[in-house]
Amino acid sequence: MIGYKRTLFISLLFIYSTLVNAGDILEAKVTSKDKRYFVSLSVVINADATRVYKLITDYNNLNLISESITESNLIYSLSDNDHRVKVTTNACVTFFCKTIVQVQDVEQLSGMVIVTTSVPDKSDVDYAHARWKITSENGLTHITFNSDLKPSFWIPPLIGPPLIETALKNEALAIIDGLETLAQQP
Repeated sequence: MIGYKRTLFISLLFIYSTLVNAGDILEAKVTSKDKRYFVSLSVVINADATRVYKLITDYNNLNLISESITESNLIYSLSDNDHRVKVTTNACVTFFCKTIVQVQDVEQLSGMVIVTTSVPDKSDVDYAHARWKITSENGLTHITFNSDLKPSFWIPPLIGPPLIETALKNEALAIIDGLETLAQQP
């Protein structure tokens, strides 16, 4: 879930409109169906888009973006744009805490688009796919993020899905705050 949260966070950074102020959340939606969680975020932050992109693709230092990311490592690179990354996160929702490991294949596409797909046999998810797009607009950064996640671990029924939805949304917003803060530092 931590890697997924990172993905959610990055997705929040993509912005659709140039008519918003810095720090505006245009969309922050998390839903669940059949044990899968869908995240859709669109935000505008007061930061340089190139700097934000560099922070998101600094795979050995993703823990600087969010307190919940305890470790991140570049495992290997197939090229300048294709990488395998391991992300470990600690996630707690009320009484339910879990350390989550995700090994992700990351593809950096043109136009500051990042696509991640988790490797199920090396991760605590049955499926996770995310897409981030970072755009510079009038000196601000618009981040759009979409993700689809199916955890491989047990989540308490009835109360679990609503709590996980809230946790994912809160973590995404925390990641956005972290990106904006780091991107503004010299």
